[in-house]
Order: sequence, then C-alpha cells, then structure tokens
Amino acid sequence: MTNNLAHTTAIILAAGRGSRMKAKTKNKVAFKLAGQPMISHTVKHLKEAGISQIIAVVGFQANSVRKALGNDVQYVIQEEQLGTGNAPKYALPLIDPAANTVLVVYGDDSAFYPPSLFTEMVAKKVSLACDLLFLTIHKEVPSGLGRIVRNAQGKILRIVEEKNATDEEKQIKEINTGFYCFDKKFFTQCLGQIKKNPLTGEYYLTDMIEIALKHDKKVEAYFVKDDSIWHGVNNRSDLALAQSKIKQ
Repeated sequence: MTNNLAHTTAIILAAGRGSRMKAKTKNKVAFKLAGQPMISHTVKHLKEAGISQIIAVVGFQANSVRKALGNDVQYVIQEEQLGTGNAPKYALPLIDPAANTVLVVYGDDSAFYPPSLFTEMVAKKVSLACDLLFLTIHKEVPSGLGRIVRNAQGKILRIVEEKNATDEEKQIKEINTGFYCFDKKFFTQCLGQIKKNPLTGEYYLTDMIEIALKHDKKVEAYFVKDDSIWHGVNNRSDLALAQSKIKQ
C-alpha cells in the first residue's frame, strides 16, 4: 500500500472566488478551522497518508493560500477561473512521471477527510483496476449537490448537477463529493476532452465520468456510509457548522 501512495500525486483545487463567503482579501480555503486554515487540514492528512507530491491550484487571492501552506505543496496558477475541469490542466506539467494515480480534491470541502480515506481510495482504485474512482455519500437533503445517476443494474451512467437534473433525478440521495481518484494515463490523456458548458461557460470535472464511459474505461464509485467525512464550506454559516463539528 505504501508503494501505491508513493506513486500518487494529489491535486487540491483552491483557485475559486468563493463569492458566497463574501471574502475580498483571502481565498475561502484560507479561512480558519480549529485555528488552522481549512486547506492545511487537507494537506496534513494527505501527508499523514504518505502522499508526498501535493499540488495546489491557486487563483483568487493566491497569496493567502501560499501563506497558509508555505512550502508544504507545489503551486500552479489558474489564470482564469473557468471551473473545476479547467483548473487541473495547470497541474499536468508538474505531475511526477513516476506517478500512476492522481487524486483530485477541493480545498473547501476536504478538511474532514481522514488520512485513512486517502489510503482506502488508492487501494480501492488499484484492487478494482479502474480508470476513475470517485467518492459518494448519501445526503437526506441533497439540494445543490450533484446526483449519481445509475441504471437498473446499479451501473453508473453519469453525475447530474442539480440545475440540470429532472424532478426524478432530484429525488436521488447519493451525491458526488468531488473527490476523484484517477489512473494517471487516463487523466492526462482525457482531461483536455472536457467541453465548455454552454450555460455557464465553465468546464466541469464531473464530465470525466461520461468521457471515461464513452472510451469504455472502468468507472467505479466508493460509497462511504459516514457522511460526516464531507463538509462543504460555501458560506459563513457552513463555516460556523464546520467550526462546531471540528470541536466535537
């Protein structure tokens, strides 16, 4: 297992404006949880899992992220914030040639992922020999989150964002956390195939699932019963909930 993690690169997406936080002078991932910037909890847990190469994609108020993490990670700048499918492209040139697995997580919702989860994700990807593994949980109130659409046999078909979901799809409680574990070859070869969303003008990393399926690649979900491992911070009230949660 240690060998698998030694050949794993982690990319943390931390470039977005986070407009709902109403922050002007720092990126939202630099807001503190238990006295430390929330993104530093993610980096600490990645390192504890044994992942040595960590790349932070920065953009809005990039210096606040640099100040939060210092020399613990490598940095790349996403010049224009064009979405989660565009951000990882900037990290491609830095990925260790010896890596065979690439993890992608968001800097604003991964502070509660324990080191064991990173270990489990990589182990699962290796044991299933899949090209893309992503983390899912159940949310009783899944509003605002991407739903996992499966066929009658339980096979994954796609992830549908709420704004594009039908009334029936909105009833689905299995949601995408935005934690992806990619085979490096698939990731580097197919990331550029994500197309700009005509409605928003952005690129979405969720499209990699449909791209993988189109190319007959193996896609699997890793479902975790304990939904407390994921906590998205989109606004000040989400941050307050995270503060009370981390104290517990």
